[in-house]
Amino acid sequence: MKFSNALIGVLFLSGLSACAPTPVKFENVVDLNWQQQQLLHQQLQSWVINGRISIQTEYDGGQADFTWQQHNLTDYNIRLIAPMGAGTTLIKGRADGVSLTTSSGDEMHDTNVDKLMQRLNGWRLPVSGLQYWVRGLPAPSSAFEITQWKESGFPEVMLQDGWRIEFKKYKAYGNYHLAGKLFINRQKADEEVDVRVIIRHWSIGGELNTDFKKVRAQ
Repeated sequence: MKFSNALIGVLFLSGLSACAPTPVKFENVVDLNWQQQQLLHQQLQSWVINGRISIQTEYDGGQADFTWQQHNLTDYNIRLIAPMGAGTTLIKGRADGVSLTTSSGDEMHDTNVDKLMQRLNGWRLPVSGLQYWVRGLPAPSSAFEITQWKESGFPEVMLQDGWRIEFKKYKAYGNYHLAGKLFINRQKADEEVDVRVIIRHWSIGGELNTDFKKVRAQ
């Protein structure tokens, strides 16, 4: 099995079904200081999120459920789950590199997760940036620009590393105000990728188990 086909089997073949994401209602965030929130969110390095991701390229498109367990700044597990038992892919990131394992047991390794996605598919999936964007933060490794702001004072549209990140919804989780829905796209002459992420659940801190226990935010 080709590795590109393995990942497409989870993300794209699942898109052939008529299943749509379950609607999720998010609270609006108002009158908060984004600079203060950045300092708070930078300290948040242990969490679990659960939701749905959809990807559309020039030639393919599809969606999958996902669970992302972030252990610390460098270590994480991402599980992509296709509906109707179509397949599961596990992406495991560690300080010394990243691996991808399909439901059939095929494995692939690289030193960088974004490079691995490029090798697999011929297009990029910005996993390294998403680690920060889901927390409403710019990735610290490169320059960014906020082109639109919400009335609340939070970013609405951010440009970074060739990606346009639109924060459609924020949600309050205790003292944190994190992303609930993101639209991310990249359009160049040889690369067109549209990524949409809906986050249904956040679990912050505490003991995170390997079964990716889901905790609904209050």
